[in-house]
Order: sequence, then structure tokens, then C-alpha cells
Amino acid sequence: LKSLQKELGIEFVTGSLPEEKVYLFKTELPNNVAEDLRQAIELRMEENIPLRPQDAMFDYGIIPPRAGSDKISVKVSAAPSKMVETYLEVMGTAGFRAVSLRVEAEVLSRTVIPRGDKGTHMVVSIGESRTGLSVVDNGSVELSLTVAIGGDAFTSALQKHFSVGVEEALKIKEERGFVKNRENMELFFSLMNAVSSIRDEVSKLSLYWQTHGASTGAKERKIEKIILCGRDSNLAGFDEYLSLAMKIPVEVANVWRNVFSFEDRIPRIPFLDSLDYASAIGLALPEAD
Repeated sequence: LKSLQKELGIEFVTGSLPEEKVYLFKTELPNNVAEDLRQAIELRMEENIPLRPQDAMFDYGIIPPRAGSDKISVKVSAAPSKMVETYLEVMGTAGFRAVSLRVEAEVLSRTVIPRGDKGTHMVVSIGESRTGLSVVDNGSVELSLTVAIGGDAFTSALQKHFSVGVEEALKIKEERGFVKNRENMELFFSLMNAVSSIRDEVSKLSLYWQTHGASTGAKERKIEKIILCGRDSNLAGFDEYLSLAMKIPVEVANVWRNVFSFEDRIPRIPFLDSLDYASAIGLALPEAD
């Protein structure tokens, strides 16, 4: 990071916090606390997350009120103070000044969901060792979770299926895993245990969302689309398999959709590589007007 700071001469940066270390919750507060919302939220912290207010750093956003409501609805993001301080210390030691630290799921939604889209979508981000899932409704992350299954599980499955080492399994995945043809369907089926594990988690979150929506009277807020990001999400056959299993349209993200149009510019980075930069692109996007 020090070398990068010296090379680019950048002082101010934004960063993202790992999803599994951050807590999101909503709460409603009476209108008479409007002048001191932060203190009112602190009093609700222990009711909603396993952190004491003195051990957490948090921020909040006001949710537009429902018609006839006499309460203030807020969405809160909270993280352990020690973790946040560690991130800030690392950035500071490298010569950076942090402008903000964002929740990873919110950063991804800024990247992969078209600006201004008010629909309900699920974002599935497959990393090396974990997969992040989030439900985004009306431009806001409503639910999120992280599961310990990622691209490494695909690689391990290939090792076992072809009886090869890690390097050879990675080579097979790179050369054949992302090419859609009949010959490579055998490879996809060899990954079925790992793929179906991710499918199960997607199904659980979808079901929870439907239950949650029904309990709040929002029965029509069905998930309209599943958006995949992360290099391994482009595995040949994965999007079709997930779409058939969930009966929901699935697409691989265009991480540049809120940056520029391909009619104006074609980025020099390969498409597969770009899928791993969704978080960085989301952090670099300017705030919406």
C-alpha cells in the first residue's frame, strides 16, 4: 500500500469492510427524537446486534416514511470499533486518509444495479473463499449474509474429479471452466456439490426475504433478478442452472454499467478479470445526485 500511495500520489481514499464483520438493521423511532437520532439509535443497539454501543462504530440513513407514519425509520450499519480502527491504522500507516468505510454489500449494489433502478434484486458475489449474498430493494441493501463457500471449493472439486494438484486444477478451470460448450458440461457437473451449496444458500435467503416481506405487508416485493459477480460466477452453466433452480432470471454483472457505455468505450481489462473489481469500482463511483 505504501508503494501504491507513492506511485499514485493519492491521499484520500474510501474502503470497504468485510460483510461478515458488519451488522445491518432497521429500527423505528418516535418523531420527538429527531434532534438526537444518534443517541436514540445507541439505545436500540443491543436489541438488534451482539455489540455494545461503546464497542461499535455505526452510521445510519433515514428511510423515507410510509404514508401516514408518525415514526422515523432508519437503517443502521455497525461494526466492531477495534476492526474499524485496524483498517484506519493500516491506511494511515500507508500514507492514506480514509474518507469513508462502506459495507461491502452496499458497495457492490452501487456497481452492479443500474443507477435509479428501484426494483428488488439479489446480488451473489463469489470470491475465493466466501460468497456474499444480499437483497437490494429500492436501491437499499435490506438483507445480507456471507457463506464460507467460494471459488476455492470449485478448484478442490476439480482436483478430486481429475486427480490433479492445485495448479493443474486452476489451469483446467481457466482453460475450460468459462467456455460454454457441450464438452465442458462434464466439468460443470463435477462441481455440482459446491454449486448446489451456493444454490441452497440463495434459496434460503430468497425464502427469508419473501417471509420478511409478507410480515411487513410488502407481499409484492419478489426478487426480480439475481445478479452474479466475482470471476468464478461466470462458470459455464452456472447462471442457467441457478435460474432454472430458482425460477428467477439470472445474469452475470456488467461492472461498468454505471461508469460508461460500451458504445462509447471498451475497457482494456478482460471481462473475466473485471468481475473481481466490482467492489473497487463501487467505491470509486461518485455519490448519486
